Amino acid sequence: MSRAHTDGRRGRRPRNRALCCDCGQVRTVAVSYYGRKPRGFPTPPAGTQPWCAWLRCSHCGAVTLHAVIGDHLSQQWSRDGCDREKHDRRADRERRRIERRISALTSEGVSVVRFATPEDMQVDHVPVEVVQYDDPRGLELHICATATPTQLLRGIEAAEDVIDEPTRLGPWNDTAFGRWRGVALDA
Repeated sequence: MSRAHTDGRRGRRPRNRALCCDCGQVRTVAVSYYGRKPRGFPTPPAGTQPWCAWLRCSHCGAVTLHAVIGDHLSQQWSRDGCDREKHDRRADRERRRIERRISALTSEGVSVVRFATPEDMQVDHVPVEVVQYDDPRGLELHICATATPTQLLRGIEAAEDVIDEPTRLGPWNDTAFGRWRGVALDA
């Protein structure tokens, strides 16, 4: 009988390599094992926990901190890409959708104004506002540049619904800037 670690359901259990932070020797460790910090040892720096484990070094013979090399993740990432790549692809897809929707609204006669910060908008801390002026400016869509693509996409979708049903813009306001009505859309 071989000494290979197996799991009856999935064949060979996945293992990662671990690099000893003291001597630099490599050993293997089960994917799910993280170990416990021995008493009297200093706490490792913040941010190392998911990628480090306390293991007995096969070369030193002492329990030391080992940097875990995520070998099993490379198999998953070869299919789907790493988490950061997936996040970037999703954000790029949302940005393209935003630009398509903005150009469609512009072609319908809605002016799009991009503000640098939420403080420049009529209502602070919202990603999108729809404002209708009672003068040649007409309908304006105010977009906050600091909002995330997900917030902007949700806000623009809600703005399209408001533009299709202008009664949701609320009552008219008379100010020094002119007569206007609008709604802030929080995503």
